Amino acid sequence: MVEIHVTDDSVDPAGATLIEGMPGVGLVGKIATDHLIDERDMREFASVRGEGVPPVTVFDGSDRSVNSPIRLYVDDEEELVALRSDVPVHVMDAPLFAARLTDWVDENDVLPIYLGGLAAERDADEVPSVEGIGVGDGQTRLDDAAVAPPDDGGMISGPCGALLFEAVDADVDAVGLMVDTDPRFPDPQGSHALIKQGINPIAGVDVDTQRLVDQAEEIVEQRKELAQKMQQADQHEASQVSRTGMFQ
Repeated sequence: MVEIHVTDDSVDPAGATLIEGMPGVGLVGKIATDHLIDERDMREFASVRGEGVPPVTVFDGSDRSVNSPIRLYVDDEEELVALRSDVPVHVMDAPLFAARLTDWVDENDVLPIYLGGLAAERDADEVPSVEGIGVGDGQTRLDDAAVAPPDDGGMISGPCGALLFEAVDADVDAVGLMVDTDPRFPDPQGSHALIKQGINPIAGVDVDTQRLVDQAEEIVEQRKELAQKMQQADQHEASQVSRTGMFQ
């Protein structure tokens, strides 16, 4: 059983936009989500527990608090909810995780935006284009935000694939955003593109991303160890996009 354990009952996420930041190729989703949490000064209001969530504890620098590895945050306006994950969810556990999160999304009328990196060669200073796929009204939201559809077809699998599949099965609106990224390194530039080209216009917010550009080298160094671990992990544990087969 997977449980969303609410720790702050004062939060009402109804009608918000959920940004999913599971670790994956280029760490584009995680870097983007962590940046949103910092820029919007978002606060934790729930954790995700149960089957599929590794039994580990995480902690932040200069803070004595003990945290669950997968947590939900909300901004003061309750416009954005962010799923911060410091661990991957294996494909074998993804259906349970996806089903419970999708139930929560449906119960609270939340629009989820799932983020993925497409392994591709790209110059370090090149700002990549963002592509999008959608379920239900998610397609209209992509059209309104002028996010282009994918250039080529492919197959979606892994945790994000399970989440999007569950959205289809449950008739829940959802958006999937993809961006080109080098799978060998953390990619703040790709995260910058996801926010500016996709998240901001779809969610109707204006999150500044200049810090991602200015501090790109520092962010790369901070996230390099996690990126290396993701390269070494089973491919089904990493969120990634492949033209020939996978958007995880």
